[in-house]
Amino acid sequence: MKKIVILISIILVFALIVFSYNKTQKKDIQISFYSWENSFEEQNINEKLYIKVLDVNFSTKLELLKTNIKETPKNFIPVIYITNETMKNVDYSLVSKAILETLKNYKFDEIQIDCDWSLSTRSNYFNLLEDLKEKLNKKISATIRLHQIKYYTKTGIPPVDYGVLMYYNMSNIGDFNTKNSILDNEIAKKYHYNFDVYPLKLKLALPLYSQAIQFRDNKALSIFEGVKKSDFDENFKEISQNKYEVLKSAYFKGRYIYKGDVFRFEDSELKDIKIALADFLKISENRFDEIVFYTLKYKNKYDLEKLIKGNLWF
Repeated sequence: MKKIVILISIILVFALIVFSYNKTQKKDIQISFYSWENSFEEQNINEKLYIKVLDVNFSTKLELLKTNIKETPKNFIPVIYITNETMKNVDYSLVSKAILETLKNYKFDEIQIDCDWSLSTRSNYFNLLEDLKEKLNKKISATIRLHQIKYYTKTGIPPVDYGVLMYYNMSNIGDFNTKNSILDNEIAKKYHYNFDVYPLKLKLALPLYSQAIQFRDNKALSIFEGVKKSDFDENFKEISQNKYEVLKSAYFKGRYIYKGDVFRFEDSELKDIKIALADFLKISENRFDEIVFYTLKYKNKYDLEKLIKGNLWF
């Protein structure tokens, strides 16, 4: 009898130690959102927001599209989106000037720059980041893609305070054979290298959106954002998993589509988001306890609090 009591006591003590350890290891993860619309209106939002305030593009000249923000929220970080084509054709000093002029309208403690730079634009882009840092004297973050971590010795490390890993848009959206360009964890795993030596501390950005890509003769024509699977009604025939052929020419989401066109439906599915989050937590120790979801207008798609709290131990 004494042996049984001792054994039970040992088990209870061990369980208490494990529970206490896990309790001390568990951390709260902050949920925040991107707002990527061309206009923004305060919606009594309590969450932290990363609001795109400026698009910087280049066709034949520098093109600027400012977000119409009717009322600036209290807790927000301005984000500037810059195309790689801009950095190929415009000197960083001119881009910096345009950004600084836009930022005069806002009060902020930090900014974020979103640009998928390449080897040919790295120098110009990094000079831009350094120039903004010097002139603003504020915290600056930059978006990072998976390949820019795996091949960081080639792509370079942006001179910023921290990075935000964009864990989506990871495959060729225009390829007819792509499974899901938004989030494909099998593709993501091919880039799970060098997280242990990558020097920038990271936040994680995960997708919530859905879309459909229209193809004609296997060539991508356009993107329909926010499409649901249920939108593919009797005028569509499912020809393979998540691919639908148009049976009759008609209007779809305000645009005219033709018989024989094929749509590939893509979604940020809950199971894939869970895997992506779990994988990131496994491979990245140098990280912040914050996840930025793309985008705000899909915030109620899933129970994000439940998603975050589900078996996340640091």
